[in-house]
Amino acid sequence: MKYLSKLPQDLQDLIVSLPFRVGLFISESDQTGGDESAEAERKALENIVTFYVEDTVKGEFAHEVMLHTLNNKSKWAEWAENIDTVPDECLNLTYRLKDLIEPKEVLAYKQNLIEVAIAIAQAYCEFSEDSSAMTKLEVYVSLFLKRMQAIFGGEKISSNNSNDYVLNISPSERAAIQLLSKNLDIHVQF
Repeated sequence: MKYLSKLPQDLQDLIVSLPFRVGLFISESDQTGGDESAEAERKALENIVTFYVEDTVKGEFAHEVMLHTLNNKSKWAEWAENIDTVPDECLNLTYRLKDLIEPKEVLAYKQNLIEVAIAIAQAYCEFSEDSSAMTKLEVYVSLFLKRMQAIFGGEKISSNNSNDYVLNISPSERAAIQLLSKNLDIHVQF
């Protein structure tokens, strides 16, 4: 624990819980897909956290946090409470980390949070019933990577873009992502 152990316990708890809580906040921001959508998004959340544990390119701090998030899966039910406080927690986090962790490490962590949010919003794509799991995964990963390159590259993505339809990000999910990005001070364009 190169970074986390140097922080107050309440801040450690917040930082480690936020990747899960951000994903759940986005999942619950749009109830149109019903239980089937929520279940798919919960499974996607676990997969996304696992993916980011393996993605050490993001930064040491982000990697350490994601590893702790995954290792504390037993706390996820507890972390699911009071999910409506996530935007305020993101704002609080931005101010509290300012002078405690290197800015580039904080930026990588906050970008990770937004990537988790976007990936969860994309998690419930509509495919035909006979689509294989591999086909779904290939489409999901491809679109996710294109979206991340565009968003963090500053490219404006038209709402008429065919990827937007496939990605299935609802207006309420977009609003939730934009609120979180504002509170985290991360520039995201849709």
